[in-house]
Amino acid sequence: MRILLIPPPLADVLSPGGIYKVVREIAKNLSKRGHDVTVLQLNPLNRPNEEVYEGFKIIRIDSKIANCLYGLNPEIYFYLKKHYRELNPDVVHVHGYHSLLSIESIFLIKKMDPDIYLVFSPHLDVIRSSFIGRYFWNIYKIIGKKISKMVDHIVCASNFEANNIKKLFQINENKISIISHGVDVINFNKPKKSKDVIRLLYAGYLIKRKGVQHLLRSLYSLINELHIDNVELTLIGKGPEKNNLLELAEQLKVEKHLRWKNFLPKSQFLEELKKADIFLLLSESEAYGIAVAEALALGTPVIVTKRTALEEFLNEPGCFGVDYPPDPKEVAELILKIASSDVKVGPFSNKIRTWDKVAEDYEKIYLSIHQGEFHD
Repeated sequence: MRILLIPPPLADVLSPGGIYKVVREIAKNLSKRGHDVTVLQLNPLNRPNEEVYEGFKIIRIDSKIANCLYGLNPEIYFYLKKHYRELNPDVVHVHGYHSLLSIESIFLIKKMDPDIYLVFSPHLDVIRSSFIGRYFWNIYKIIGKKISKMVDHIVCASNFEANNIKKLFQINENKISIISHGVDVINFNKPKKSKDVIRLLYAGYLIKRKGVQHLLRSLYSLINELHIDNVELTLIGKGPEKNNLLELAEQLKVEKHLRWKNFLPKSQFLEELKKADIFLLLSESEAYGIAVAEALALGTPVIVTKRTALEEFLNEPGCFGVDYPPDPKEVAELILKIASSDVKVGPFSNKIRTWDKVAEDYEKIYLSIHQGEFHD
């Protein structure tokens, strides 16, 4: 089967981050299963225009104005008009609801090829982090309803996301499938806990809704209210909130307990997850939370907020929840409780499994569409 995947325009399919990892892993694992997979994307990082990676092809389209138009990109129109017949996909899967590129791509492809089988993954949470996203939200809802009629099927990663999509798009639940994201490995052979220090970890983009500011305040409470000085918090990632977080850390006088790292290669990131005593994600909103699944899969206990899709992890052994907004002392007390006990992580439900198993579910969806099961 020839499969064309279109990710959002802000980064690259080889970049860190939830949506890009999903597209990358789907492409890689479907290629291993014998499918001809192409990722068509913009080129915001000025990488090669064509590349083969892990068995799938990446085509990058240069654009000087996409960032100015919230992803809207005339170059993709000209590329598709010229090369669509060469690509000749059996299925097109568009990812991401928070940019105009996905909307543009769906309209363009359906106009050129009304009979194409189209799948859409919104990756939608309830928080619009950019000004334009908030300003255009009502317009997005109107467009979203039109998109839902144009695509053959919608794939969501969580019950939370699926329920939001049903409400926003006003569509029948039969048009939606839920496929949880995957993990690289499931391996509980963790290093022994350090007796000298509590190792805390966060990984992700440094944006406000990720709640890293709550981590810093919880760290302060752990040190100054519970009098635990032997604690270290590693923050992996980058983003526009970093300067604000550095200032907050200075105000709270917790800098000596922090380790700042940029995004890491996969092998190094997995080692950080293994070494950590607790992984924390205190987000305001998540459509899924891949890093939570990855941490649990490596035997690391996790603390999340009882919000949005994160709440769905609370049934997995080793995952603990706090209310939102988090009370720093409550988080600190939970950290101490977990660190001082022998927490059992796993076994898991089908929500946490490796990417090759996830790819099988995508393959079933694509084949079902091809066989007319979902096609209108």
